[in-house]
Amino acid sequence: MTTPPEGTPRQDPDNGRGLDPRDRVLRLCEELPGVRREYPFGEDTAVFKVGGRIFALVALGGEHGRVTLKCEPEYGALLVDRHPGVIPGYHMNKRHWITVDLAHALPDDLLDELVEDSHDLVVAALPVRARPGVASGRPTGE
Repeated sequence: MTTPPEGTPRQDPDNGRGLDPRDRVLRLCEELPGVRREYPFGEDTAVFKVGGRIFALVALGGEHGRVTLKCEPEYGALLVDRHPGVIPGYHMNKRHWITVDLAHALPDDLLDELVEDSHDLVVAALPVRARPGVASGRPTGE
């Protein structure tokens, strides 16, 4: 699954506010540039990739679900300390990944930031020509 071209406004004027947190995360992940949704671990886990690399895993089972995201190590440690719903990454490198239990209330803006930051971290680690919006090895607009 791919997303609309970069710069395309979101169709929902309230940016998904009012959706439950799992649906917000799913929508946001799908709207980021260059994203594909896959189910390599079964139908209970949506895996979002950019450039063939994972940036988010969303547990679809259970009432609320959880999302595992890539995160800068220092920021991840701070989030784990400050938010009871944030733990080191479940089944991932606990230094570079966090898991957010969506049953715990995180501010919508923080949840959005964490998803976008995870995507950005993975994109930044991709070779230039594998990044979304890059044609012929040169970023578009250059």
